[in-house]
Parts: sequence; structure tokens; C-alpha cells
Amino acid sequence: MIGRCLILLLISYESIAQTYTGPNYQAMGHTGTALQGIYSLTANPAGLTGLQRTEIGLNYQHHFLTTAITTQAALVGVPTRLGTFGLAVSRYGLKRAYDDTKAGFSFARQFGPRFSVGMMASYHQLYIPNYLYTFSLSVDMGVQYHFEQGSIIGFQYTNLGNTGYGVDAYGVIPSFMRIGLSYPLKEVIITADVAYQTARALGGHFGVEYRIGEILCLRGGVSINPMQQHAGFGVRWFRFVFDAAATFHPRLGTSPQIGVCYAF
Repeated sequence: MIGRCLILLLISYESIAQTYTGPNYQAMGHTGTALQGIYSLTANPAGLTGLQRTEIGLNYQHHFLTTAITTQAALVGVPTRLGTFGLAVSRYGLKRAYDDTKAGFSFARQFGPRFSVGMMASYHQLYIPNYLYTFSLSVDMGVQYHFEQGSIIGFQYTNLGNTGYGVDAYGVIPSFMRIGLSYPLKEVIITADVAYQTARALGGHFGVEYRIGEILCLRGGVSINPMQQHAGFGVRWFRFVFDAAATFHPRLGTSPQIGVCYAF
């Protein structure tokens, strides 16, 4: 079992580790470049400007179900007069065998009614007990432009300097660019991203969110390269928001995720 998990960690590392997205973005096809909210800490940091209150979130993802590979994350977003500050800490790996930890500090600011900019500085730590301990730093940036009708176009560049862990560790910190568009209708949000990662070809992401009243929303999406389907839902109860999502990989299996957020 441990051997199988380690193999999966290696073959799926570049596409999953350090590209973690929150459950609502996961359910919408791993989009997020042109979306806003607390989960912009896991996508385009410019989207943090959409926060109206201080918000915290806790998330748990189980990769492929038949393995013990998991991701845990904690998020904090604080809007101020200067801009919106954010902190995100996530851990991806296999208990007592492999840990990849990321801690990122973000700042986002809106300039006028249309334009917002965000930056994130991240600390990455890779740890394999009795074998390896190493760390690295990276910087992400993102921008969003808001149109009058409510649609948003966004751009993000993750790992600007293409930093890594060095030659002694098989640990990749992906460097990629994404451009995305979101378009709101009366009860629906449609969003799409195009991503280019330096180690592979273009990838596409498409998602839809359908709101049923003020309490429930249903989400779905698809991503290409690799081809995956996504689905999920969100429930709002007073100041709590509960989100659930699942990704269906044709070869590796299902990866569910749950998240709980609270707005003060």
C-alpha cells in the first residue's frame, strides 16, 4: 500500500502538488483565475479583493480514495483600508512518509472600480523522513479587470522565477501562466481558464455554478490535459459556507474535497 502511494505521489506530483485549489474552484473545473473570494488564495491572488469581511477556511482533500494521499489547508483573508491580506498554509503528502508543505502570504489591492492586483510570496518545504529535508521560495502575481456588466478577465503567473528544490530532490514547484474569464448571468456563473505550464502543453478548464436561492449552489466542470470531470455543491448557512467537490480522473480515480469557511 505504501509503495503504491509513493509511486502515485511521484507520477502525479507535478500536476497536483502545489497547484491545490479550493473546493468551489475544483468543482468548477479547477478554474479560478477570474473568480473572487477566500479561495483566490489557492488561485489568482488578485481575487482576494472580492472579500468584504475577514474570512477563515479549513479544507481537506483525499486524493484517489484508494490511497492515503491527502491535502489539508487553512486559509485566512483580511480586508483592510490598505488592501486585502491573506495567509494560506497547505500540506500535501502521505503520513509519516512524504510531506510537501506550502505557506503563502498574499496582498491584493483594487485600483479604482475596474482593476485589481495581487501578489503572493510562498515558502515551500519538502520532507521525507530519514532521507530528505529541503525548502525553497517562490513568488506569484495576478491581475483582474472588472467589466461593467459583471464579467471579469484575469491573468496569473505562478512561480515567477521558476524556482525549484534543486538537483538533490525530485520535487517540482510548477511554473505556469493562466488567463481566465468569468461571465455572470441571473442565477449562473460561467468561467473558463487556459493554462500554459512550462513542463507541458496548453490545458483548458471550464466550469459552471448554478445558484438555487440564497442557500444552495450546484457546480460542475471539465478540464483538458489531462481530461477530468468535476462536480460539487455549496451550502450557505448564516456566516458559514460548506463546500464539497470531487474530481474524476479516468485512470487514477476520484479525489473528493470538503471545505468550511466562516465570515466574521
